[in-house]
Amino acid sequence: MRHCPLQRMAKIVLHGLIGLLAATGVHAENTEADIKAAFIYNFAKFVEWPEGTFADSKDRLLLCTQGDTVLARKLRLLAGREAQGRTIEVRPLAGAEAISGCHILLTPSSGEALGHSATLTISESTGTARPNSMINLFVDANRVQFSVNLPATQQAGIKVSARLLQLARTVNKGG
Repeated sequence: MRHCPLQRMAKIVLHGLIGLLAATGVHAENTEADIKAAFIYNFAKFVEWPEGTFADSKDRLLLCTQGDTVLARKLRLLAGREAQGRTIEVRPLAGAEAISGCHILLTPSSGEALGHSATLTISESTGTARPNSMINLFVDANRVQFSVNLPATQQAGIKVSARLLQLARTVNKGG
């Protein structure tokens, strides 16, 4: 049985389109968001919140997101998983909705000043963590990296493990 030239051409075009779609930013954007979501999940495992942050050992770990970004949507997949023996609950915040109760907050690039709140703030932007952000996720040389702002974590009473600090691209120690 011979294949007609039209079928052969259709296969070539189909393979070309698949290759083109794989090379587009959509795929890269999803991969980057997947990696950043994995980073955030692991941050939840390697930080320690101040005593009294959780009412009891069964309290959920509340991960809040601001904005409807690709990363915020990927983080919703973490709902129900566990970190430090706590079930993760993901809550998208609408507008200026109160962030009280959030243990981790993914915020726009500028970050949000939370004062002494025991909320781990994570931003996405180029370079180092912003003054109001504790951890900043960024891409450099096609790799997802992160920086840690220790004065901000210390002010909130959040302890970042030495293992996590070793993996950070930069650590702002203040002063």
